[in-house]
Amino acid sequence: MHKVVIERPRWNPGRGKHGRRANLPDELLPKFEGMKRAHSCRKGLTDLLGPLKRWLQAQVGRPWNDVYSEACAVIKPDSVIRSHIKTHLLQFVERHTFMHTGTVCILDTGYLGRGIVPVTERRYGCSRFFVHPETGLLHAIRQKSWRELRAQRQAARAENFRWRDCNFALKQIEGIWFGCHFRVVPPEGRFKAYDHAIGQEVGRGGLVRRDGQYLHCITKCQLSRRELKRYGLRNAYAVPLPAVSLCTLRSAFIT
Repeated sequence: MHKVVIERPRWNPGRGKHGRRANLPDELLPKFEGMKRAHSCRKGLTDLLGPLKRWLQAQVGRPWNDVYSEACAVIKPDSVIRSHIKTHLLQFVERHTFMHTGTVCILDTGYLGRGIVPVTERRYGCSRFFVHPETGLLHAIRQKSWRELRAQRQAARAENFRWRDCNFALKQIEGIWFGCHFRVVPPEGRFKAYDHAIGQEVGRGGLVRRDGQYLHCITKCQLSRRELKRYGLRNAYAVPLPAVSLCTLRSAFIT
């Protein structure tokens, strides 16, 4: 498996093809030359992870201990390449799971970590499978299609961004509603400026588009209580996560 997943076959095999020296007479060939010198495109490394994912998909429903034992019997730690395969294998499987409010959850501590979240709602990472903390069986995480992800983004954008007229919109930033004023940017020429709605300096490609026009947020102001009541809005404050002791998490990981 390690050769299929990691090693890339030699590029352009055959005599006289791209990557090799053309057929020359003996008097034009060098007198001494290394074996690899004539090949400009040699064997390289790649991560062809499709076979590994399909193998894990075929093991869904089996105990994770048995699956891992079979994998370790083939992927022996006698080389860096085989150890690299095992690294990808453990990246695809969420093993540190625990039950929380009747749902299989994980502790999301990565980039923009959200604390305790269901294992099926993790936004970042390459995990496609998880181990059930009670049964120890391997389960697959349903991957959402690009249509579902786009529909979710559009729904979230509709909830957090509302146009009032052609140059004024209401946007919720970190739970707080702001009134943003926009101006139309010409579609041609160079453009780079600080956008207050996004919070960073962007080019024309990072601006909001509406009716084929690029809109640049020039000012923003937090809405007052009276304005929130007029528009029927409400600021969303961060809700603290439920307290979970370290002993509880440690016991959940051990089991």
